[in-house]
Amino acid sequence: MLERTAERLSAEPPFGLDGVTPPVPPFAPAAAGLRRLTGFHGAEPTVEFLAGLRAAPLRGGFGFMLDRDDALQAIALVDEVVSDLPDPLTEECIAPLRADFTAIHRSLGYRAHPAERDWMTGEGKPVAGLADSLRRWRQRAGLSLDGLPPDNLPLNEPPLAAGPAPDHLVSELDLLATLLEHGQAADATLFLDQHPLRWVPGFCSRVATRCREPFYAGVAILTAAHLDHLRDLLAGACGLPRPAEEDGDDTRRRRWTEGRLPRTCGCDS
Repeated sequence: MLERTAERLSAEPPFGLDGVTPPVPPFAPAAAGLRRLTGFHGAEPTVEFLAGLRAAPLRGGFGFMLDRDDALQAIALVDEVVSDLPDPLTEECIAPLRADFTAIHRSLGYRAHPAERDWMTGEGKPVAGLADSLRRWRQRAGLSLDGLPPDNLPLNEPPLAAGPAPDHLVSELDLLATLLEHGQAADATLFLDQHPLRWVPGFCSRVATRCREPFYAGVAILTAAHLDHLRDLLAGACGLPRPAEEDGDDTRRRRWTEGRLPRTCGCDS
């Protein structure tokens, strides 16, 4: 039934009332916030990236209004770290941030894999159908399938040479942003429930409580808060409430501080 609702809600005309000007998707600011988050998760920080962040800090420039304490504190934390770095920025002064990025996204030093497959496991085995589900979602969003594994084959590890694996955090944030940019709000809601919200809060919780640099603690908290707040907004817009089995609001919002994980990451085994 939810799939039929998604099809109905996302079946919007491609042009505005004048027949020429496309309407601005109502969740375009949320998509912009997701795009900005991929910049933090997709590559190690460079002098240029941090200089740009110093010139255009997250506060007032995130692209999405997050009026909640965890998000506001995370934004303030990231901005404070960047503002406290030496001026001019040097490779030496940003080395600790690069080391933390490596520990999170490459060496898995904090035992928090940034890919869905290692959070959605059952008795040590990946949940069946993950690759096929993500393939269908990419098709629905109009994204390229180049480089994806054939049907019924497991997701590649390490990430494919063409870019992050389809279940990588960056890939899922990109897919979600694309759905929002296309005005497919109901599809975005279902995708959130079926994929990111099933594992990203646990990933962010672990990073926030184990990383060495406050910078990446802030990024992790902000990522989880953005997805959680976006789901609340989508529920009101699309009439699709959160799944009944999901934790309550208080539990979800405390999870990053207490380190409570909804599932165990496969990299623990």
